[in-house]
Amino acid sequence: MDPYEVGASAMAAAASASASARASRDAALGPDLAARREAALATPPPDKPENLGEDSLEAAVAAAVYFLRLYQYAFVTGDTKDFEAMSEQRCVFCNNVVSNVKKIHDSGGWADPWEQTFEKVEAYPLNPGYEYHQVDVTISSGESLTYSGDPVTSSVNEAISQERLRIAIRYADGRWTVGEVEVLKS
Repeated sequence: MDPYEVGASAMAAAASASASARASRDAALGPDLAARREAALATPPPDKPENLGEDSLEAAVAAAVYFLRLYQYAFVTGDTKDFEAMSEQRCVFCNNVVSNVKKIHDSGGWADPWEQTFEKVEAYPLNPGYEYHQVDVTISSGESLTYSGDPVTSSVNEAISQERLRIAIRYADGRWTVGEVEVLKS
C-alpha cells in the first residue's frame, strides 16, 4: 500500500472521529449553548494596527491595545497563535493565559465575547539602558461568561471598572513583543 494513502486514510479517520465527538458534544449542549459556542468560535480576529511595524510611541500604544484584544480573542475562540507570536517566552502572564485558554478549549469550553473599553493608554519613552517601553493601560471590562468541562458548566467573571495594567513591550526585528503584564493596585 502506498504510504501516502495510509497517511491520508489515518488523517481522514481522525477527522471523522473528531467531527463525531464534536457533534456529540454539541448535541449535549442543547441548541442555545451550541449556538453561543458556534458564535464565539466564529469571532473574527482583531484588526492589526497599520503602524504595528513601526518603532514609535504611537505604535507601542497600538501594539499594547492589539495585544489585549488578542487576549480576549484567544479566550473566546481558543486561537492563541497571534497572542503567542507577540508573547516572549519569559512572560509569565502570557504563558498563564495560553495555558488557561488551552485548558478551557480542550475541555470543549469557550468564553462569550465581552465589552472592553480602553479608557487611557500611555506609553513612555525608553529609559536609557532598557529594552522595554512601559505602556500603562486603564481598561474596563464588562461581565463575561466562561464555559468549560463535560458536562459544560459556566462561570461568571465580574465586570471590572478601570483596572490598570502595565505592559512591558519592546520593538525588535520589525515587531513588538510583550515581556510581561502587571496588574497595578489602585
